[in-house]
Amino acid sequence: MSEEVEDVLEGMMRQSLVAGSQLAEQLARVRQQMLRNAEQRSEQASVEAQRSIAADRALMHSVLVPATRDEWWEGAQPEQITRAHTLAEAWKDYDPAAQAASEKIKTEVKNRYGIDTSDLQGDGEYLQDHLVVQQRLEVAAKAAKEHAEAMALVAAAQAEEINRRAVDLHQEMARHQVPQEYLANDDLMRALQHSQASLGTEAEPQADRAVAERLHLIEHNGINGPSIEELKKEIGANYTGTRDSHFADAEFVSAARDWHESKTLAEGGFVEKGNTGLEARYEKAEKELFARIGPMGQDIEDKVLKDPNTKTHSASVKTSQAEQAPVPAYGSAEHYAAFEASLQGTGTDAQIKGRVAAARGQATPPRAAVQAPTKTPTARKARAGAGAGRSRSQDGPSR
Repeated sequence: MSEEVEDVLEGMMRQSLVAGSQLAEQLARVRQQMLRNAEQRSEQASVEAQRSIAADRALMHSVLVPATRDEWWEGAQPEQITRAHTLAEAWKDYDPAAQAASEKIKTEVKNRYGIDTSDLQGDGEYLQDHLVVQQRLEVAAKAAKEHAEAMALVAAAQAEEINRRAVDLHQEMARHQVPQEYLANDDLMRALQHSQASLGTEAEPQADRAVAERLHLIEHNGINGPSIEELKKEIGANYTGTRDSHFADAEFVSAARDWHESKTLAEGGFVEKGNTGLEARYEKAEKELFARIGPMGQDIEDKVLKDPNTKTHSASVKTSQAEQAPVPAYGSAEHYAAFEASLQGTGTDAQIKGRVAAARGQATPPRAAVQAPTKTPTARKARAGAGAGRSRSQDGPSR
């Protein structure tokens, strides 16, 4: 009995040992497979990491290699310099090319822009902002230098042209006592040429008067004539409704200059000296000014007429009747009479007259503008360089 039990136990033991051996073998195979898988994953990760590093290194080289060349810095923009600096600082401990680029960038930024990259502590935005400001200053300084050089060339060319004109017109300059610097005025130069060609002919008195007129205008306004700001002030004081946009129109500015010149010559007594065309010139210039200012004034009056708050029933009837009648020309006496009639009942007589006066403006009638003054006009003080109020000589205004 005991032997049978021992045999059974021995059999069970053998089976247990066999099963344990098989399980251990299976666990060993699983462990080996896990180790092989881990090793493969490690190798793959290593390969991928190496590929990523190689790609980053290639990108770094593509940015930093050009930055080591002097010609790259001539056209480098702030964002390009900032990117190169950032990459160089990140790679300088791992790549010789990055180390060389870092030194080059540090030197160039210091020499060109006065910025020490050692103080930035990796702040790329701060560097880029400073580079933008410095580059703008450099561009402005370069433009100013080029402008000054261009103006110097223009001044030299003008001086040479004036000297040439002085040689050709020296007799007329002596006869009319014209300072040489006045020859920079093209209108005076043409008047002198015409005067020279008219010597001994019937046209000589008229040509001489034209020279005198040009000299008077130069002494009154300077060699270059009135500035745009001066014209704005004068036209605005005589005509309501003028705006800055009008003086962006070359034709309006030309008409304003004609108006100013004819008025200045009339005040200088040139109507009595034989210039019978001043009144016509004044009227033509004023007509041109009215034609360009007028549409805006017409729009203002139309708004007043169409505003129901400024009409009574009788005024509306008058307006309806006026619409059926022929429309008078804007700026004419009939136009302002119709405008005044349309305002009846909208306010007091003083208010109505004020509206009409505002619409009529402060323009001087042509004939009154070109009539010679009853008193000798007081000479204006000369602006610097204008020569006004000075006696003339061939060598220039006396001091």
